[in-house]
Amino acid sequence: MRRAGTAPSFPADLKSVNRMQIMEVFKSGKEYTANDISGEIGLSRQTVMKAVQFFVEKGIIVSNGKGSSTSIGGKRPELFSLARNRYLMCISIWPDVLQFTLMDLRAGVADQLSLRQTLSPDPRAALGKVGNLAAKLLKQNGISGQMLCGVCISTPGIVDYKTNTLKYNALRPEWGINVPVGEILRPYFPAGTRMRVENVAKLTARPWLSEKRVLTVFSSWGGLSGCLMEDGRILHGKNSLIGEFGHMILDPLSEETCGCGGRGCFQRLVSDAYLQKQAADMIDAHPDSMLSSLRLEALTVRDLFNLSARGDGLARALVSDLARTFSVAIRNITLVFDPETVVFHGDYANADDFFQEELFRHLSGFRYYGQRPFSLELDPTPIETLNLRGAYALLLEMFFQDPSLYE
Repeated sequence: MRRAGTAPSFPADLKSVNRMQIMEVFKSGKEYTANDISGEIGLSRQTVMKAVQFFVEKGIIVSNGKGSSTSIGGKRPELFSLARNRYLMCISIWPDVLQFTLMDLRAGVADQLSLRQTLSPDPRAALGKVGNLAAKLLKQNGISGQMLCGVCISTPGIVDYKTNTLKYNALRPEWGINVPVGEILRPYFPAGTRMRVENVAKLTARPWLSEKRVLTVFSSWGGLSGCLMEDGRILHGKNSLIGEFGHMILDPLSEETCGCGGRGCFQRLVSDAYLQKQAADMIDAHPDSMLSSLRLEALTVRDLFNLSARGDGLARALVSDLARTFSVAIRNITLVFDPETVVFHGDYANADDFFQEELFRHLSGFRYYGQRPFSLELDPTPIETLNLRGAYALLLEMFFQDPSLYE
């Protein structure tokens, strides 16, 4: 018996196919007995035990001792799980933080280093520092050779996945174009280490992967992008531009200049800086607004949602305008993608009820939509948490897709 969707194989490949099916079970991170696995995938207990022993000898699966006996007694079964002495590393190179996280194959965090500092405008010097810190963390934890199963570098910007090159990052324009991140960092890790440079918005979206058509909207650090997913996969496109809708021009006559070189980009029209200007222009007409007691140059969209939830008139006027801008962008995106679910991450995941009501009110004018064109989900999970979950899932997938693991 084989799982639905698993391609049939020739007899010469049967061992590898069986091993791959068994490893799919262990990817959950839980403990299993041979009988558990046999019952789940339909292979004989003897076949399962041979495959499990194969992975034990490779150091990928370990025995965790005996489990509980059944209700009718008998010999206690042996429990197996993924090993904890194999590691994955996630490196986050973000505008306001540099973070290194070591995880084992069961998603346990083994060590973490977080720094708040400005990186060099020279990308090679900046990435050299990143590499040295990563190597130092590995050395401190005694990790070498095959113990490191993969490294994921999380960054804003557009990535060439074939070469692990950062094509451009509008939040770090001084780095220029086509920064060979993978090439620069590779010497700092053991030979043969699997490596992936990935856009942070796509990493934070991974926990929402499903068979549905899902659009995620990621907003942080003054930038905005997202992810389009369907049939359990993330869409990238030839130039990795799918999801970079923060650079969709919504007002070509706007004075707002974006790091991408355009004017009137979506991300500029919903940024904190733009809100601060709008609030300053309108504050005199709303002397009773709670915004009058705030430093407008420090106003954030999160502040605005808090005041809107409290019924502040000026805050609600600004929130309504934000909702209108989002409605225009989302309408344009849905015309080419038509998602079932839209998920907000980051700053706009804190939107109040008024923003949501206004968003759907503005969208309701489009006659092609039904009453609710999609379900809206606000996911306030910290982006650091979502990023780690996404990096773990991506690295685990890369590790277990390597054919040499099953030979």
